[in-house]
Amino acid sequence: MEALLRSLHFLLALFISLKHLALAQEIHQFICHGFTGANLSLNGMASVHPNGLLELTNTSKQQIGHAFFPFPFHFESSFSNNSRSLSFSTNFVFAMVPETPTRGGHGIAFTISPSTEFKGATATQYLGLFNSTTVGLSSNHLLAIELDAVRSPEFRDIGDNHVGIDVNNLTSIQSAPASYFSEHEGGK
Repeated sequence: MEALLRSLHFLLALFISLKHLALAQEIHQFICHGFTGANLSLNGMASVHPNGLLELTNTSKQQIGHAFFPFPFHFESSFSNNSRSLSFSTNFVFAMVPETPTRGGHGIAFTISPSTEFKGATATQYLGLFNSTTVGLSSNHLLAIELDAVRSPEFRDIGDNHVGIDVNNLTSIQSAPASYFSEHEGGK
C-alpha cells in the first residue's frame, strides 16, 4: 500500500509538472483546426469561408492575399557560443488549386515578419512579399518558407515545385523539391 501511495504521489507530481509545462507553452503557440472564428488579420483577397477554409486568393489575376496571426509571437531562445538562436516548428495542411489545372500560380509562403504590411508588394514571383526594388534588402527583416509552384530563374529556383527557405529575399538559402507523404501511398 505504501508503494502504491508513493507511485500515486509521483504520478500526481508528474501530472502537475506536465500541466504547468503545458500551460506555460500555450503562451507560445496557437492551433487552428479550420479558420472559422480564428483570430487572423486578413488583407488583400484573403477570406475565410463559412466551412473554415482560408482562401488567400480567388480567380482574379495578379492579386495578393495575406493571413497573419495578429499578435506578436514569442520564440524560445537559447544561447550557445555567444550566439543567439531562435527555434520553432510548425505543421500545416494546405492545397493549391489552380483555376485552370494546366496553369498554376506561383505559390504561397509561410512568413515571419515584424509587420503585416507589405506596401508595394507584387504578386507572381514576388509571392506578395516584395517587389523588384525591395527584394533582397536587409531592412526587410523577413523569414519565409516558400511553397513555390513556378520556377523563377532570377531567384535561382531549383525547379517548378520546391520548398525554399528565404531570408529578406526570394533567392533561397536552402531549397528542396516539394514532396508529400500519404499513409496509403507512401512518399511522393
